[in-house]
Amino acid sequence: MEINSRKIIHDGLQTKEALDVLSNEIKTEASLHAIVERAGKILGYAVDPIAGSTEPSYGLLYGLIQSGKTSIITVTTAMAADNGFKCIIILTSDINLLYGQTLQRIRSQLRGLTVLGKSDWEDLPRFERQIRMSPFAIVCSKNSSHLKNLIDAFKKVGSSGSRGLPTLIIDDEADQASLNTKTNKNAKKRTEELSAINKYITEIRQFFQINTYLQVTATPQALFLQTPNGLYRPSFTVLSEPGPGYIGGEAFFESESKLLRNVDIDEVDELKSGFQPNPTHKIPVGLKEAVLSFLIAATARNINYPSENFSFLCHISHTKVDHKHVVNLIDSFREDIVIAFKNKDSTAFKKLRDELFVAYNDITKTEPVLPEFEKILQRIEFLLPGASIKEINSNSEEAITLDHVYSIFVGGNKLGRGVTIPNLITSYYGRNPKHPNSDTVLQHARMYGYRERHIGVTRLFLPEKLAEHFRIIHQMEKALRKLIEKHPEGKFEGIYISSPLKTTRSNVLDTNSIGIYVAGGWCNQRYPLRTKDTETSTKWLDNKLASYDSVKNYHETDIDSVIEIIEKCAHDPEEGAKLWNLKILRAALEKIKTLRGKKAYIRVKRGFNLNAPRKETQGYYSGGEDKLVPEDAVTLFMYKLKPSHKGEEIWLPQIRFPEGNYAIAFSFDNE
Repeated sequence: MEINSRKIIHDGLQTKEALDVLSNEIKTEASLHAIVERAGKILGYAVDPIAGSTEPSYGLLYGLIQSGKTSIITVTTAMAADNGFKCIIILTSDINLLYGQTLQRIRSQLRGLTVLGKSDWEDLPRFERQIRMSPFAIVCSKNSSHLKNLIDAFKKVGSSGSRGLPTLIIDDEADQASLNTKTNKNAKKRTEELSAINKYITEIRQFFQINTYLQVTATPQALFLQTPNGLYRPSFTVLSEPGPGYIGGEAFFESESKLLRNVDIDEVDELKSGFQPNPTHKIPVGLKEAVLSFLIAATARNINYPSENFSFLCHISHTKVDHKHVVNLIDSFREDIVIAFKNKDSTAFKKLRDELFVAYNDITKTEPVLPEFEKILQRIEFLLPGASIKEINSNSEEAITLDHVYSIFVGGNKLGRGVTIPNLITSYYGRNPKHPNSDTVLQHARMYGYRERHIGVTRLFLPEKLAEHFRIIHQMEKALRKLIEKHPEGKFEGIYISSPLKTTRSNVLDTNSIGIYVAGGWCNQRYPLRTKDTETSTKWLDNKLASYDSVKNYHETDIDSVIEIIEKCAHDPEEGAKLWNLKILRAALEKIKTLRGKKAYIRVKRGFNLNAPRKETQGYYSGGEDKLVPEDAVTLFMYKLKPSHKGEEIWLPQIRFPEGNYAIAFSFDNE
C-alpha cells in the first residue's frame, strides 16, 4: 500500500498538547521529533478522513519490546484528531491493571479530548451526546463482553450518524487475542467460524464506513503469516525505532555481551513443582548466585542513588505452585543470610562473605568503579531484613511496585507482555516449554527497555539452551526489521525463524497456507514451462551458463546471480506452484544473503529427461549429486533438458538451502 500524498498536519492543537505532556518524561527533542515523524507516517498511510474512502486501510506499527510504543499511540491519536478523524478507538489488554494504566496514560496526555473508558458507553444518552461532540477517543479492553457492548452502543445510536464517523482503530498488542483462534480448525474442516474477540473486532472495523485499522506490536510473527489479503495481515508497516538509552537484544545476545551468566538447565527443571514431590528449602547454585549478584548490584547503585529502589525478576514457570515454591526458597535464603550476618565468626558467614565477594568481582567486569566491598556488606546487613519478595500471578493481589531497595518478583504469565518492571537489574529466566513460540519467548524479555543507566550492574541468569533461543529470536528480529525497511509499502512475504522455535501459535494460522523453506531443504519447479514463448529465456540461460562446464562438480558464484538466473526460469502454470514462487524465493534468498553472506554455488548438467511433474521439495534430479557440492551456502542446480518432440529446449532449476539451524516460513494464498 502506497503512502498518501495529502498534507498531514503535524503541529495541530491536540498534537502540541500531547507533546507538552510527553516532554516531562521524554527529555530529548530528537526523540519527540521521531515520535511525531512516526505518527505522521501512519496517518499518511491512513484513509483520508475528510475526502473519505470506500476502501479501509490497515497496517502495522512494529516496535521493539518496551521501547515506548505507547507514546507513539498517544501522539498518533492526537494527530488523528487534528487531521479530521472524529473517533479514535484504542483496543488494549484485558488485564485490569494494564487496562487502567493505559486509560490513565491516554487521558493524562490527551487533555483536549474526551477519553471514554469501558463503562462510559453504557449510558446511551451521554454516549450519543459525545458522538455529536466529536472528536473523541475510546479505550476498550479486548474482552468479548466489552467489545460487544461497544459495537451495540454504536448501533443503538446509529441515528446520530455514528457509521459515518471517520474512525482510527488502534489495536495494541494486536497479535494477542485479536486474531481468529479458529483459523487452523477452519482450514481443516472447511468452516468459517470466528473466535469471539476476533468476531467483535471485525464487526467494529466493518461498522465504520471510513476507517483505518492500525495493529501495534513488537512481535508481529502471527500477523505476517496471516493469509495474504486477509483482514488481519498488514498492508503497510511503520517501524518504531527506540530512543536514546534503550537496551535490547544486542546487549544480551550478541557475541560481545558480558551480561549473561549460565545456569544448569537441570537446576531450572528441579525448581518446578513436578520435580519437587518433597521440596527442600535449599536454594540451587544458579539461583543463589543470581540473588547474591542482585544484592551486590542493587546495594552499589543504592549507595550512589539513595532514593532509588531496584528489582529482581524470577520467571521459570507459568504454574502458581512453582511461584510459591521459589518465593519460599528465596525467603528462606534471605533468612540464612540475615542469621549469618548476626554471627560473623561463624563458618556460614565466612562462606557467605566469600560468595558475595565473587559476585562483587563479577560486577566489576562491567562496572569497574563500585563502592568499597565492606561498605556494600554493611548496607546489605542493614537493608536485607526489609526486602520485598512478591509472588505475581492471578492468585495474588500484589502490584509490581518497588517497595524496597531489594524488590524481588517471582511469577509467570503476569510478568510478560505489556508489563514494565522499573530498575530491573537482575533476571533469572528458566521458562522452557517443549515447543516454544518465538513471539511468546520475546515477550518474556522484560530486561529490555530504557535501562542504559544501570546496564553495568545488569545480569541475566539462564541456561545456555534458552540463551540460544533468545539469540535466534534476536537474529530473526534484526533480519525482519531490515527487510521491512526495504519494503515497507508491500505485503511482507517471508519471516526468518530458526528451529526449534515455532513462529507463533498454530491456532491463529491457516496451516494449509503456510510454506516453509528449511535448512538443507530443496525447492524446485513441479514442471518448467516449455513453449515457443520461453525460447528467448532459454537462449539467455544458454549464454549465461556457457562458462559453467558439466565436468566440474560445482562453481562458486553469488546469490545475486542465482536470483538473476531463476527469474528466467518459468514454471508451467497448469502444474501450479506453492513453494516455487519467485517473489517469495527472492525474499528468502535476500534474507540468507543478509544472514550468511552472498556466497553461492552452481552445478550445471546437460542432457536430461523429465517425463512427469515433480514435488516442489523432491530434491536433486540425479542420485548422489547433493554430496558433490558443499552445504554451507545456497546451491543452484541447473539441468538442461533434452529437446521435446517439438524441438523445445528448457532449463530446470533446483535450489538447495544451506545447512543450519533455521527455517524461512511464509504465507501464501490458497486461492
